[in-house]
Amino acid sequence: MKKRVLITTIIAFLLLCAVVAAGLNAVFTVTSVNAEFSVVSAEGEREASDLKKKLDGFIGKSSTFLDEEEVMSLIASYPCMKAEKVEKHYPSALEVKVTERKEAFSVQTENGYAVLSDDGTYLYNKDSLTNRMGGENILLEAFSLEFHQGEKVNNGTFSAVLALYNVFAEELNEPRANLVSITYHPGLVFDTFLLQMREGIRIEIVSPTELTVGKARAALLDERYGYLARTDGEKLSGCITVIASGERIEVDYDITRN
Repeated sequence: MKKRVLITTIIAFLLLCAVVAAGLNAVFTVTSVNAEFSVVSAEGEREASDLKKKLDGFIGKSSTFLDEEEVMSLIASYPCMKAEKVEKHYPSALEVKVTERKEAFSVQTENGYAVLSDDGTYLYNKDSLTNRMGGENILLEAFSLEFHQGEKVNNGTFSAVLALYNVFAEELNEPRANLVSITYHPGLVFDTFLLQMREGIRIEIVSPTELTVGKARAALLDERYGYLARTDGEKLSGCITVIASGERIEVDYDITRN
């Protein structure tokens, strides 16, 4: 008799657990995925639409056991998409914010061109310099860089490129409209960056890893010799040189230098 009562009690307890679990599952289940996308290209719009459909696949899953890393991994499968926010809002919502990385640089490799975003993240390889927003990426020449999928390039010389690019973005809006390539020239005494501008003029930055931001601003904004002070005719040829003497930055322009 006691054994029968014990079995009945155990069964009742298990049924109660099942009911509670079912109730919790009903409450803590993803019923909506609130996804916000910020894109800058037509290709980005297509990827965002495709990604939204896949994110909706999390609807119906337990919000308790949903792994946010799984959502991050799904977003990371689109190299140009960056997860800005992935949050579970209990009991039933998943909030996601995604932005499109902007292609900015290309580095020639044995397999075409390695494409880097404007924050230095390696995205993928392409067969050409074309940019998904239109136009072409800025070609980086003679740089020794290592690329790892989805990771930022860790290189001091390249960090100077990014700092320079950010200044150009502030002053020129879209650097790719003016800047064609950056060539790195290591030297026994001074390293240099040689910037090829679209009109034909070049900008030489001496010791580019030192006072990078100041030199970049001077190259563009120097009232006498800066890029923006040049006439349309002067921008067709010549070279703007930027050097530093201590903390003092000096700019020169030689129209005869090609």
